[in-house]
Amino acid sequence: MNGNSIMQLTKKLQVSNGGHILYFYDDLQHYLNNALSYIVTGLEHDHHILFIDSEEKNRLIEEKLKQILSNEQRCKVHFYDRCVFYGAHGDFNSQTIVNQFGEMLQPFLSKHISIRTWAHVDWKEQEGIADLLEKHEVIADSNVYGMGLLSICAYDAKSVPASLLMKLMRSHEYLMTDNELIRSNLYKNTDETVIFPSLSVQSEMQSEMDLYKQKLDFVHVVSHEVRNPLTIIKAYASMVLKSESHLSPGSIEKMKSIADCVDIIDNEISYIIYTEQMLSNDLLWNKEMIWLLPSIQEVIDFMSIKARTQEIQLVYTLDLKGNEKLFNNTIGFKLILSNLLSNAIKYSHEHSKVIFSAVSDGKKVVMKIKDHGVGMHEHQLQNLFQKYGKFNQEKSGQGIGLYMVKKLLDHFEGTIHIQSTYNQGTEVRVELPLAES
Repeated sequence: MNGNSIMQLTKKLQVSNGGHILYFYDDLQHYLNNALSYIVTGLEHDHHILFIDSEEKNRLIEEKLKQILSNEQRCKVHFYDRCVFYGAHGDFNSQTIVNQFGEMLQPFLSKHISIRTWAHVDWKEQEGIADLLEKHEVIADSNVYGMGLLSICAYDAKSVPASLLMKLMRSHEYLMTDNELIRSNLYKNTDETVIFPSLSVQSEMQSEMDLYKQKLDFVHVVSHEVRNPLTIIKAYASMVLKSESHLSPGSIEKMKSIADCVDIIDNEISYIIYTEQMLSNDLLWNKEMIWLLPSIQEVIDFMSIKARTQEIQLVYTLDLKGNEKLFNNTIGFKLILSNLLSNAIKYSHEHSKVIFSAVSDGKKVVMKIKDHGVGMHEHQLQNLFQKYGKFNQEKSGQGIGLYMVKKLLDHFEGTIHIQSTYNQGTEVRVELPLAES
């Protein structure tokens, strides 16, 4: 091992070899979740894990690992009693602890086995303990970096004063809490602060994103098989409409419906493919200058077809000059508007109207969508933007549309307000800042 390589902390986050992380935790469950994520990610990268904590926490971790790991994997996780490790020699003695730590590592290092460590620091009250802990972490940081280790030092935040936290941040490149991981701006050679989610949050996000991408990838593959027959169906429908002048009005409407449904399916597939491509390249969050009117018009044209197939009339007014621009993202903007219009159409009563308007005052664009449909109760409005929150189980969807809409609007510095009355309908108001000319 050397001090110039990179080590994988999570699937998405790399740290310099010798990564020294200070973890101040407040909640036991978050502590256990972060520890599990750290262990599992280490095993995925073929690391052995040396875990130093109390007998009780070690037992809790072991029980959870039995549920998710094989016996072979668990053999790479080595547990040590922190009371013995830190307190075997009475008063807190840094050099003795460091020597003991070196002896613990030696069997692995001598066989060139990659390792990462997790230690819940333990001490008893004694005179000058804060200074002793500070000096100990300085020595530990030098050793961790020198051996090229990835190491977490965990402290119970409730038992450590803020003054000591500041001192310890000088000897740790990263500071982690239950929910965040940041680069310490007090650490040597560090002149910037970068904020990441905590280990358990990152693992959860990555698992969800991996699953979502797998689903999108599946749809992408299937779409190529689906689009060919769809193209043939639409072609035949168009031929029948053009050549069969003796068709009854009812038959003509049915053929138009077939063509409309093909367009809807084809457009839905296109949006899925675009989304997959942008998620794969993290492009969904990039900002660029886009024209407002063409983006709105494209979504309106598509949604008008969708509304017509569901016996809904989409009525719209666009009070725009045509030269308005957004510092936004084309696909992101279309996902916002199409999700909101799709919901309005989906939850409207048959033969009713969905009314859309877009108005610009030179500084912002205000878009309103009003439907006459099932509406929502007050308690549903309060939880509206939660992921997987579905309020009508009879309708299709996974309950992530409004969650994504809110995330995108926050990213694009926009706002969304929703008013709804049960069994009467819903009105949505979205504001987005216009780009300066």
